[in-house]
Amino acid sequence: MTGLRGLVRSEAILLRRNPAVVLWVAILPLVAAIVLGAIPATRNPVKDLGGLSWFSTYQPILLFFAVALLAIQALPDVLTRYREQGVLKRLRATPASPSALLSAQFILTAAVSLVVGLLIVVVPALLGAGWPGNPIGLLVAFAVMTLCLLSIGMVVASVFTRNKVAAAAGTVLFFVLAFLGGLWWPRQTMPGWMQTISDLSPAGAAVGALQDALAGGWPGWSHLLVMLVWTAGLSLLSVRLFRWE
Repeated sequence: MTGLRGLVRSEAILLRRNPAVVLWVAILPLVAAIVLGAIPATRNPVKDLGGLSWFSTYQPILLFFAVALLAIQALPDVLTRYREQGVLKRLRATPASPSALLSAQFILTAAVSLVVGLLIVVVPALLGAGWPGNPIGLLVAFAVMTLCLLSIGMVVASVFTRNKVAAAAGTVLFFVLAFLGGLWWPRQTMPGWMQTISDLSPAGAAVGALQDALAGGWPGWSHLLVMLVWTAGLSLLSVRLFRWE
């Protein structure tokens, strides 16, 4: 446990020395959430969005956007870079195992995701956009989404061993998931067949679960189940494929 704490601390120090990723992850969705929440017209219900407002439609998408950037792009970038530099191999000769480094990265990514998520929810609420209807349900949905996205990031880091290739693959995958989550085409306005595909994807399930909780309900069991199935399957896949060197 002491070794894990030390690794978390050292990885956090490295992150502070290179904060560009965190700033990008935090600033872009936070500014978008503040702008949307500050415009009164975006908080009015829209018939074409199923009675939701533009703000309530895009706030969960922005939460997904921030965590996906960290888990699918930042995490594989760190792990593949460490693999290329021989860091994971050298750790085998020290009391801190490579698996402890993975755990430290998971903890750090989850912690940063939580802080950014809180900012995206709390800052617009303080400016008058409204508080989440079900904070506990939101926390549950956010936690399951984070686990699911981390499992996707681990598969990217496992399948693509080279840093540049993993970065390119993570970028493509991020934009595909962002589309399925409704970033460019709100899920409520998608054709029925496309909504079904979205609901069965990690992105659509995550956005749907977050939307349920923000609106005051509990995350739909179908959304949570989809994310948990993806998490279990992808975690098993990454365990089989991951290479330390």
